[in-house]
Formats: sequence, structure tokens, C-alpha cells
Amino acid sequence: MDFDRLFTISAFEGLRLLRVIVSEMPHLDIAACRPALIARSPQAIAYDLEAAEYLHPMVSPEADHDSVLFYRECVVAVMFGEIPAWAKLMTLGRGRFIKGLKRPEYRDIISVFREAHLLDDPPSDADILWWDLLQHRIRQDFNAAANARSRQSEKLTLEYERDKLSILGIELEPVWMAIEDNTVGYDVISYRPHGPTVRNLLIEVKSTIASPLRFIVSRGEWDKADAVGNAYLFYVWDMAKTQPVLHIRTVEQVRPHIPQDGEGGRWKDCYIPVG
Repeated sequence: MDFDRLFTISAFEGLRLLRVIVSEMPHLDIAACRPALIARSPQAIAYDLEAAEYLHPMVSPEADHDSVLFYRECVVAVMFGEIPAWAKLMTLGRGRFIKGLKRPEYRDIISVFREAHLLDDPPSDADILWWDLLQHRIRQDFNAAANARSRQSEKLTLEYERDKLSILGIELEPVWMAIEDNTVGYDVISYRPHGPTVRNLLIEVKSTIASPLRFIVSRGEWDKADAVGNAYLFYVWDMAKTQPVLHIRTVEQVRPHIPQDGEGGRWKDCYIPVG
């Protein structure tokens, strides 16, 4: 069922009412609770009881349906079944989250947080703890997703290089250095013709879903790239596309975007535009 249908007060309150029936008549399964609920409270038909039934196995059976905490349990259950893009705003702070969702299309989302008393001002200690825990979990999930994209882009690079080496007639296998040693300043070793022999080609692999398209270069990566020169390439995969698209950048193409160290300060990471 669609996230937008599950993440509503209509679904949450429908489930809360169904859980009341479950607690009173534990011999009934959740499907039988809907007619029992409507028979007792005909106005309950106004809630999305179909979505509520779908939500039932996602929300802990220990969730207190007589407390505002029940809505919070529903929020967590739905969000971590399918983390929405707007969830990243929550890691910036409660105020930034509220400002970021002020557009009309987010009205229902804000109403969910308001009904769960998560926008109370001032927040209680329990509210702050809830936000802290959720922010930590969101960061972990987004980092895990980013790591998965990075590994996928590295695999795509290995496939691309195998094909390239085959075309060049080089009977060598590219090396996945990111797995062996992630401190060397590049991710893949491949090869290119160099006179009568071949030489190493060092490849730093980047995955991005950013718009406008860009990627991050660390100080260590750039120091390695600057030292190696034209035997070093940046492979930037646009992972937002249904079929990822590869953009290749040389050291000299990246160089104009590298910042200069200031007096008493050194840059650590920088954004490089692709467009």
C-alpha cells in the first residue's frame, strides 16, 4: 500500500480504534474487527480502516492505544518501512523540518506530527528524546543507502572496465581496491596501453543522486589525483537515473573547482559540479 495512504491520521486513528476491539475481543482476528468496530461506532467508517488493517502488523502489538504515544509508534513503523525523501529534513532539526514541509502538498504530513504532539512548543524531555532517536535512525538509514549506492557504482565501474579492457585487448582484470584498502585515495585499478606495454589507471568512483549533478572530493583523494595526473580518472555515476549514467572527469577537468588553502586553514572536502 502507498506510503501516502498509510502515513495519515485516518489510518493511524483507524488502527487505534481497531486495537481497542482487539484488546476487548482477542479471539477476533483483525479482519473481523472492522465490522465489529463499525457496529459499535458507525462514525468509524470515516477512517481508512483498510489502510489501518494493512498497518496493523507493522506496529508493535505492545503500542499503547490509549496514549498519544500510539501515533508515534505508527510514525516510526511507516517511516522505516519506506523512508521518504523528506525524512532527511528531520536530521536538520525540528524547526528546519517544519519550515521545509510548509508547502501545501505536505499539509497531511505536518498534521500527523502535530496530532502526535511532536510539534509542541516547548518540547518536553520525552519529545526531545524521540526526535534525537529518530534523527539518529534516519542518518543511519540514509548512510546505509548511500553506501549501497557506492558499492553499486563500484561494481558498475568494474563491469565497464572489463568491457573496456577486452576492447583494448588487455588480458588483465581490474582490481577492486575499495574492498581491499579504502585509504589509498582511489577505488579501482585498471589498465591502459602505454607504448609497447600497459600502465595502471587509478579510478576514483563516485555515486550521486544530487541535483544539480555534483560529487564530493576529499583532500586525500585530490592529493592522490594531483600526484598521479593523467593516469587518474574520476568515474561519476548518476544513480538517480533508471539506468545509471557514467560521467568521466580527468584531473585537469576537476582542478579548476578545487579550493585553495587559506592562511592557517586547509580545505577538507569540496563539491565538484558535473554539468
